[in-house]
Amino acid sequence: MNIKRVLLQSALVMVVAGSLAACSDDSTDSTGKKVDDAMSKTGTKVEQTMDKAGDAMDDAGDKISNKASDASDAMSDTATDAGNAIEDACEKAKEGVNADDTDC
Repeated sequence: MNIKRVLLQSALVMVVAGSLAACSDDSTDSTGKKVDDAMSKTGTKVEQTMDKAGDAMDDAGDKISNKASDASDAMSDTATDAGNAIEDACEKAKEGVNADDTDC
């Protein structure tokens, strides 16, 4: 449930509660209690929705962080492999020309 929908439902609950209060023969205290209850329930729903949205944002942030870390590790491994391949090629070339020092 998205935030706009919750806010729209909240507004609808307030309008309905106000309409019922205007049409009711109950005392003002009873009407006020009904409005308070409706507002409390609406507030609870808004808080739950916000919590869910926050949790979803945290999960998305964790996934992005993990993917970035994985990509960084892969790039580091590729750079190390490329460096090793260059060093191996250098040593092979030195061996081919019978160099005294074959280390690169």
